[in-house]
Amino acid sequence: MKKKTMIATGILSTLTFSIAAGAFADSSLTEIKAFLNPSVHVSVSGNENALKDEQGNQVTPLTYNDSIYLPLRGVAQSLGYQVYWDGTNHTALLQEKSDYLTFREDEKLIQEKYGYTLQIPSSLGGKVRPTVWPQEALVHGIQSGKLSQKVQSATDILYLPKNLGSPASLMATVEVFNQADWTAAPHDAQDKVLGSKGNYVYILHNEQKNPFERQSDDYTIYQQAVSQLSVNEYYLILKHAVTGDPSIVSQLIGKWTEQQKGTLMELTADGVLYRAGVAVGNYLLLDSEHIKFVADKQVSTVPFKVDGDSLVIAGQTFKRNN
Repeated sequence: MKKKTMIATGILSTLTFSIAAGAFADSSLTEIKAFLNPSVHVSVSGNENALKDEQGNQVTPLTYNDSIYLPLRGVAQSLGYQVYWDGTNHTALLQEKSDYLTFREDEKLIQEKYGYTLQIPSSLGGKVRPTVWPQEALVHGIQSGKLSQKVQSATDILYLPKNLGSPASLMATVEVFNQADWTAAPHDAQDKVLGSKGNYVYILHNEQKNPFERQSDDYTIYQQAVSQLSVNEYYLILKHAVTGDPSIVSQLIGKWTEQQKGTLMELTADGVLYRAGVAVGNYLLLDSEHIKFVADKQVSTVPFKVDGDSLVIAGQTFKRNN
């Protein structure tokens, strides 16, 4: 059910995020003249909401150019969302309140394919953020040395510094390998087996040392987070991997052109969906008749049928490019 807000003013309102001074010192900023407006109140489902920042201090809405600007964190939290700040990408992250930190739908699909997830408690939110490597980025990660050879999937665990202008720091990476590849390959002495299930083994790789000065708050918080993650085996949860029939997957792999509109689509062996040569999402073969797509911020499970050089997906017919 979607939640609605009632803002106690007739003026169009825009949400803003509370950022520490200097967070964008390296960015192009435009100075404006705005006014604190304590007369503006926010009511959610009939209950007045006290707008507060991350430290619990009350914050005041702003008036600028006849619009009311409200602090994003205060409003989002009253609607049942948690708010985190990604200083590396200058992005406010909103997610529904949960006992665990959540992943995007495309990340979930990749984890579903390889049979795992990380149930990191939401109490670490704002300090720790897990992020799954896109399938199309794995080759570059291997070539650059950030990931191990023959890795099938990888999830980075990032530390978010208290200074909102500072970039996130890599804490560790959970890598997924085929059992046979892991057995045959030489191993880094620091790599730790977190678990194994079916055809896959799950490895803690590249656990990083604390990058902060000992006298800083971040040093202590980082150490506490690492300790909690380490004691709990990085909260790895194993599931049954969703593995499609190899013979059907081999029929799907390749470039296809939609008959009516001429749209070019490509399905790769590692589960990436391309449109006109650009990676736009991921796919997962669920069974011999159904395929799951996460693309254009949408999740859809649709029927499909391959017949030689013809592919029908959700009623759309594609022809294989030769």
